[in-house]
Amino acid sequence: MSRLEERYLRVLRLLPAAYRQEWEDEMVAAFLESMNTGDPETDEYLADHGRPSLSEVASVLSLALRLRLGGVGAEPRAYAWGQAVRLATLMGVLANAVLATAGIAVMLWQAGRIAWLPAPAPELMLTLPEQSWSTAWHLAGYAWLPAYLALVLGHRRVAQAVALIAVVPPVITGVIAAAGDSPLTVAPWAMRVTDIVLLLAMSAFRSDTPAVPRRPWLLALPVGILLVPVPLFIAQATTPALQLLDWPGLACAVVAAALAVHLAGGAIRRTPRAVSWSLAFSLLATATLVTRIATLIDYRNQVQHATLTTIGAIEVIAVAAVGVPVAVLAARGLRATNPQ
Repeated sequence: MSRLEERYLRVLRLLPAAYRQEWEDEMVAAFLESMNTGDPETDEYLADHGRPSLSEVASVLSLALRLRLGGVGAEPRAYAWGQAVRLATLMGVLANAVLATAGIAVMLWQAGRIAWLPAPAPELMLTLPEQSWSTAWHLAGYAWLPAYLALVLGHRRVAQAVALIAVVPPVITGVIAAAGDSPLTVAPWAMRVTDIVLLLAMSAFRSDTPAVPRRPWLLALPVGILLVPVPLFIAQATTPALQLLDWPGLACAVVAAALAVHLAGGAIRRTPRAVSWSLAFSLLATATLVTRIATLIDYRNQVQHATLTTIGAIEVIAVAAVGVPVAVLAARGLRATNPQ
């Protein structure tokens, strides 16, 4: 066996074992044939020193994700993971859409367009750039709202294209800020990484996956706005100095509440649907905990460092307290999907 074949076999380990057992020989033969140049010296060199190209590795990785995040007709474990990723992605994009909608309301309030609310304090007044391109750049984050609607309605490629508009400007702005004299903080970059992960995770919605139930997910948008941004918005409008939570803390509160509702609402059932939801909530809890722990470092230079760090630790404990039982139930349900 040549070194080139050994390297390609290591790449193929990304694929599920059952798939490799059936197709590995054919894939290796096709790959080696594609590397054959017809020149004995070149072929001998490639056999010893050649490596699978990045495009080939990306192709195998894409196939592995497709197989492990299965759609209709996939084996139960792959289908459960696929549904879990799709549900977690929907919830993540929904959260961004809710925040985008709330952001539009805040912008209108700061511009004095919501007359029935008290005028915002001077320190909360929004000043948009005068140039039209700068204004568009500033408002790009609101693209998460149409991206969510497109995803729910089954237009995955449109959703990704629109979400890209929301992702790119903040990333570029963050890079420019990091290159300047502004102090580096973790929270903005954690948000950017989360957005990029959501953008990539939309690829799990394919033609062979179940259609998103439109009515409940469309209804979830106004319900989410009423349950989260509206109370915070009113509190901020009436008490401008009030700072309830930073965004990682808010994420902890929302995820902990959702996990508690899931536990109380029948998570112990080991139906395929319940297992997928438990896995999805476990993914969200893990991402939320990692983000909250990573962003605690931003408190180090603040006056209320000890208080804020304590609050952050309580948020971590709250998510873990309900997240661990959900993860245990998900693992048990996943084991039950193993073929006998």
